[in-house]
Amino acid sequence: MELISKTHPYVLQKTAQGQRTPCGSLAETVKGLVSQYSQLWWGCNNSFPDLGLDPQREKQLTSEKLLRKLINGLIHELERIPQSTQEREGLQKRLRSGLMMFACDALHIRPQLLEFIENSGMLDAELEFAKMAREFDPHISAEDIYQAGRNVMTANFIQLLLDLPVEVTPSIFAYSMLYPYTDNYLDDPSITPEVKQTFNLRFQQRLYGSDITPANPYETTIFKLVEMVEGQWDRSQFPGVYESLDCIQTAQVSSLGLIRPGALPNELDILGISFEKGGTSVVADGYLVAGNLTGAQTAYLFGYGAFTQLMDDMEDIREDIQGGRMTIFSQAAPHWPLDALTNRLFHFGSLILDDLSIFPSTCVSSLRELINTGVDPILVDIVGRYGEYYSKAYFRRMDRYATFRFAAVRKQRKKLERKKIQLGKILEAML
Repeated sequence: MELISKTHPYVLQKTAQGQRTPCGSLAETVKGLVSQYSQLWWGCNNSFPDLGLDPQREKQLTSEKLLRKLINGLIHELERIPQSTQEREGLQKRLRSGLMMFACDALHIRPQLLEFIENSGMLDAELEFAKMAREFDPHISAEDIYQAGRNVMTANFIQLLLDLPVEVTPSIFAYSMLYPYTDNYLDDPSITPEVKQTFNLRFQQRLYGSDITPANPYETTIFKLVEMVEGQWDRSQFPGVYESLDCIQTAQVSSLGLIRPGALPNELDILGISFEKGGTSVVADGYLVAGNLTGAQTAYLFGYGAFTQLMDDMEDIREDIQGGRMTIFSQAAPHWPLDALTNRLFHFGSLILDDLSIFPSTCVSSLRELINTGVDPILVDIVGRYGEYYSKAYFRRMDRYATFRFAAVRKQRKKLERKKIQLGKILEAML
């Protein structure tokens, strides 16, 4: 904790807890937070994380039977998706009930925590967002809805932290939709760098409040989403909302520089760029949820985003290597085992995520349990997907802590792939 007090004063200093982020200073705050969290990262040790007691092999085998049952049930249901509204509602109830039972029996999540999740409104908000997205754009893919829905879940989590109603506000909807659109546009290899640069400049001007006529149907959609934010948050009263959007857009543009196949170590500030992108993304969620944040809340949400960005980078190792995108994982993976880097990520997350005392939520203990229950198993599962990037000894050791043995999960994933069932298809069924 001494390290946090040195590198993360926004969280621990009592004076910062009640202080609003001053107008015009958010960009400077972001620079400071990138530096602080970079120091925190390098101060974390790289020893094997404390993952509790080794689960018994018998317990793993029991959970794997439940996993097989769940996957077979999903395949059965999704190969026969009904057409009528009444039948689809029945399918939704069965899927939801089955997943909750699986979470309790196989993932060993306490019934009280599942009840909290069920009653929090987050699941209903996800479905509401998916329906809103399909109404807004009938051609949007289920995969893009799922991607955008992950941001909705983050925003809903922040609403719970701030004791606000869990709902899909116009701003949350607009922001969650903005970045699948802009990401897809900026990642499109058929669009020239010059055209992308022009778009970024026009988009940034629109975020500043300039009255710009859309140049094409794509910009019409993007600017319409900005209007939704403006309809909820008055620019003169809530300037931080628009500063936060400018910060994430600046970070998005900076992250384009990470597409550098063969970049040498230290040629780019890969960690800093990743932190800036992930951190500003979640800070923007906070401002769009609440209109304003304290300095301590801004710092916590930035750290949360920095950590989850590294989780995403770890999850996308293979795609990033193939696409020539530099992250701390994709740059190291072809040359060294990722054992120590992954250990550091476990420790980094545990330092950042646990202290929720700066938030006024009445359900802090449940939210803390939700974080602690979910994060480590997700990281262990990612290790299981990328065995070729780890030492054999490390991979075997992690396998002992997995809820399901890595080989068992791989077998079930292949079964879903053969049936061409992805998260997008499950989402379609829920719609």
